[in-house]
Parts: sequence; structure tokens; C-alpha cells
Amino acid sequence: MHGAGARAPVRLVYCDDASSPARAAANAERLLDADAVEVLMGPYAGDLTRAVLPVARRRGRIVWNHGGASDDLHVKGGRAVGILTPVTGYFGGLIELARSLDSDAARVALLHRRGSSFGRQAALGVGAAASDAMFVTDVVTYSSLGSDLPSVMATLERQSPDLVISAGSFDDEVLLARALLESVRPKAVGLAAAAMQEFPHALGTHAEGFLGPSQREPRLAYHPDFGPGPDEATKGIRAQGAPPDYPAAQAYAACLIAQRCLEEAGADDESLWRAACALDCGTFFGRFHIDPATGLQVGHEMVLVQWRRGRKLVVWPPPMSKARPLYPRPQWTGAGGSANLTKD
Repeated sequence: MHGAGARAPVRLVYCDDASSPARAAANAERLLDADAVEVLMGPYAGDLTRAVLPVARRRGRIVWNHGGASDDLHVKGGRAVGILTPVTGYFGGLIELARSLDSDAARVALLHRRGSSFGRQAALGVGAAASDAMFVTDVVTYSSLGSDLPSVMATLERQSPDLVISAGSFDDEVLLARALLESVRPKAVGLAAAAMQEFPHALGTHAEGFLGPSQREPRLAYHPDFGPGPDEATKGIRAQGAPPDYPAAQAYAACLIAQRCLEEAGADDESLWRAACALDCGTFFGRFHIDPATGLQVGHEMVLVQWRRGRKLVVWPPPMSKARPLYPRPQWTGAGGSANLTKD
């Protein structure tokens, strides 16, 4: 262990969890016990983070949670430092955007896989925001979108929602986007996958007009209190061979926050926790501030992006937007949804 303010060499030890909760838990045991790591960065995805937390808790260790956005990962008395806006806050901006532009919009459909904690909590967040904005929310669940797609689309046809929102996997949401191009024509579609650079690679020009919530975009000019600025951070991420989407950025930001706490408090976990709870600051990723009871992130703000002619542009909230939102969403007409782009 090193005291506060001391400089020490850093060794990175990492393990592949193969997207397996059991392996993620086993990796955490190995890292904490055999490798004796002093700082434990969490895995990517809520179910993997959920598997790691009990391992760390039994040892009285902090998890720097950069990859699990589910609200319920953060509980009173826990020791998970949240970096991300939680999933209940993902789609509120889309509800606000639609209401600000369309007083007649009335109905929202929220899709997610049954049994998904991420999807269930997204539905809670959408329901609360939609109720405040005088929307009716319909929650549509599925076991496997690949096999349930016909019934899901029939349900959407029957409900005729103004907004369709999905909190699912990347592959499921690409499948849903293609299906929406063929039949249901909501005024706006918000997909968690739409914030990723791979989204237009999967859909081509059909990505036009789709919206997605993003934890961070490279062109947002945050003024950090410490660490690299937005451009320098983006260059650093690209130098590692990663796309500058928010998953890489949030891991980078988590390391910066952990470093600041180590500098202030040393490597004792209780002191680190107190330092994290007291910290209210900005990095290239945006604001950091957690609820000291749970470690849930309460300071960071999501943005809403929209694909426009192959570019991903921030369109909400207005103080951070780089373009006016395209609303209602442009529609594809013709067989297979692949002919001319038109506006209703």
C-alpha cells in the first residue's frame, strides 16, 4: 500500500470474462486474491458487474463501476463507484425532445427482453418521464427477438406508438430497426445501439434519423478539472485501437477518477470510498458526482444523438446540441424499405 500523494509504478492486470458472469466472478477472485490488485475496475455489462460485486463486498473492496448502468447495482452500504448515468436516465431526453416538438404525440412503446434487469429499469425510467410529459407507455417484452419479431411487430402495429424505444442488445436492435423500416412508422425511434459507430455499418443509409442515448460524444467540449481534454482523450482511445464510442471513454474516465482518489487518499479502500463520495468534478467525460449512500452516479448527463447522412450528431439537450433534431423521423418507401427517403 502507498500513502496519499505518493507516486508508485502501475501494473495493469486484466482477464477475459468471455461475457460469462461465472467467469467474471472467478476473475475477480483471482485478481483480488492471487494478483493482490489494489484497484479493481469492473467488467463491461450489468450482469457481469452484478456477479463481481459480491466477490468484492466479501473482501471489503471497492468496484470502480464503468460498465454496468443498472440502477440496482448500487445499494446502500455497497462499495461500487458509479461512473455512468444509470439506465433509468437513458431515454428521458427523447421524451423531452418529442414533447417539445410535438404536442400531439401521445404514445410510447418500450421494448426489452424478458428477465433483463437493464430493460426493466429502462422501462421504469421511460414510464416516469413519459407520465410527466403526458404520454401513455406500453411495455412490450420478448423472450428472443429473432423468434418473437412477428408478434412484436404485430403488437406495435396495433398500438401505433408515436415513439418506439428499445433497451436491448446491439444485434436485437439492428433487427428491430430493419423491421421498423418495413412496417411500423413511429415519429421517432430511440435505440441504445444507435449511439455506437457500428450502427450505420449494420444499417447503411437506413440509419438516417435513428436516435440513441450516449454517455459521451467526442465533440462535446467539456472543460475538465484534471486529466486530458476531450480531443486528447479521443486521441488516446484511438491510439489503443478502440473506437471513441462511450464504452471506451467511460473506462478511461473511471481510471482517471480512481487515480484522483488514490492521489488524495492512498490505497486504503475505506479512505478511497470517502474520497470518491466527496468528489464533485469534471473530466473529459463530463461531471462526476455520486450519491454517498449508494455510489450511484447523479452528476453525469446523457446526450441524445441522431444519425444524419452518415454522421452522428448531438441533438439534445439544447445547450449541448450540434444540430436541430430531425423530427418526425424520415421514412423509407418502396419494396423492402430500400427506395427513396421521404418525409411524412
